[in-house]
Amino acid sequence: MIKKNLAPIFALILIIIFFIQPNIVRAGAMNGITLWYNKILPVLFPMFILSNILLQYSFLYDVLEKISLVSKKILGSSFAIIPFIISVISGYPSGALATDLIVKNQRISDSEGKYLLTFTNLCSFQFISAVVVLSMLKDISLLLYIVLPHYIGALVLCKFIKKDFRSIKISKKENFIKHVSFNEAFSNAISKSILSILTVAGVIIIFSIISEYIMSIVFTGNGSGVKEILVSLLVGMLELTNGCDIISSSLLPVEVKLILLNFLLSFSGCSIIFQTITVTSNVEVNILEYIKVKLVHGIISSLILIIMLIIV
Repeated sequence: MIKKNLAPIFALILIIIFFIQPNIVRAGAMNGITLWYNKILPVLFPMFILSNILLQYSFLYDVLEKISLVSKKILGSSFAIIPFIISVISGYPSGALATDLIVKNQRISDSEGKYLLTFTNLCSFQFISAVVVLSMLKDISLLLYIVLPHYIGALVLCKFIKKDFRSIKISKKENFIKHVSFNEAFSNAISKSILSILTVAGVIIIFSIISEYIMSIVFTGNGSGVKEILVSLLVGMLELTNGCDIISSSLLPVEVKLILLNFLLSFSGCSIIFQTITVTSNVEVNILEYIKVKLVHGIISSLILIIMLIIV
């Protein structure tokens, strides 16, 4: 009974909290809107549009046929390279959106789409370098200590995931997507991208409010190192950017900061996980299984960093 009504109960609790603490709701909502407007909208919205346009044509698939054997050998799927590269360029949840579009265009099965989601929906290089390393940590020399564990961790992760799917066999006659005019492709891309980016905004705002409420309760005064770690992990596992900012501005040793940042960037946070679900209407995602996989990715990335610190 409780499990069936968990979502409405959770929503009711949040409504009560929002009613009691309107100032926290306003602050959290403004933080979420600012984050979306300044960091998410300028990067993701153009990529959403371009990805939608590109994946409506057969051109990209024809090009990828040339390297399909390499992609399948390294990543376990002939089409994995598409969302992987798009994700590296524009970040969460663009890799998931690309995977969803490939499934929609019937290039891969739903089960193969689930497989790709586990390791191709990644943090962008731009976010890691510009936001986390330069803006938050203020030390460009730390870049490789985050970039390498994050992306290598994804490659390691794909080797441990069971591949219980069969690739769709496409004959030469079926190898062409139905031709659409550029006007039609552009119009479809705009409408779908607007819906996707507004949905992402809603998820970010809700989780920013929750993060603001948590920080108002437990983040008072100068706490111990253990408290800083717990708070940063708790906030970061809800909303990634706020968690990374807390870690970077803390008095923790830089090695501890890097371990926590690698874990959070690879786990991605509940806000991004829900963003991923909202843009994957053609792939049935088991949210608990997806969270488990992202936790494993976070652990793998942290372990890779520890090895790097020991060697260097």
